[in-house]
Amino acid sequence: MSANETQSTDEAVAAPMTQMDYVDRMLEPRDSGLQSASALLSGLACGLGVLAVWFAPMVLGFIGIGFAIIGLAISGNQNRFGKIALIIAAVGWLLGSIIAVFTGASTISITLS
Repeated sequence: MSANETQSTDEAVAAPMTQMDYVDRMLEPRDSGLQSASALLSGLACGLGVLAVWFAPMVLGFIGIGFAIIGLAISGNQNRFGKIALIIAAVGWLLGSIIAVFTGASTISITLS
């Protein structure tokens, strides 16, 4: 058999994989918009919980706990990050409040006129 001749087979040839077939078959599904919003709110709650240890724990801690609760409500039981964010925000608020009570005031006190 020469190089120009082809051997015929009875097997069906699979169609080549298109780019959309590759995306559907090989890549993980993307997060929805609500999952992304939940992750952002939970991350913001973690940051505010850490900041509440040093700066105005009653304000930043409560806002952080609120964001964590909203993020946890949006995510449901799909991931653990909302639960971890709620724990971090609550512990930050608690530690910041204890430090503020024992030192007399927090580092930055917010006063309302």
